[in-house]
Amino acid sequence: MLLLVPAALVHEPGNRTYIGQDVFVAAGQEVHNATCLFCSVQVEGDLTGRAIVLFGNLNVSGQVRRSATIVGGNAVIDSQARIGGDTVVLGGNAVYESDESISGSAWVLGGHLSRTGGHSGLNKRVSLNPFVFFSLAILAFLLLSLLIAPHVRRRSV
Repeated sequence: MLLLVPAALVHEPGNRTYIGQDVFVAAGQEVHNATCLFCSVQVEGDLTGRAIVLFGNLNVSGQVRRSATIVGGNAVIDSQARIGGDTVVLGGNAVYESDESISGSAWVLGGHLSRTGGHSGLNKRVSLNPFVFFSLAILAFLLLSLLIAPHVRRRSV
């Protein structure tokens, strides 16, 4: 499933999709979507679509007009940077300098969300530390097992 994301986005013009090679959007440069698997994305210019990073890091000092999703890595958003949509970090940390840096909500699951300045509380910011996140994941797995196991046993008899 994770390998289908880069393959689906590679055919649109203006996209950067790499596996194992970092994506760099230079200042003054415009790219639509940036998708990276086992690498990092550095945005100093303008990303008109989304940033998707799987097992790497996202560093933004420019602009991501839509959302940013990072799985298994960290996100660093400078004070002059802008992310126009939601930011989701799964299994990593996120650091941002001002509430204006992220227009949407910020969700960090399995890591820490850190703000380097004061907090104005304009948008939703949620962070579940690794212990809570993995405890909830194990609890959900056990509940699903209890719901599915009785149905499997009845069919096999």
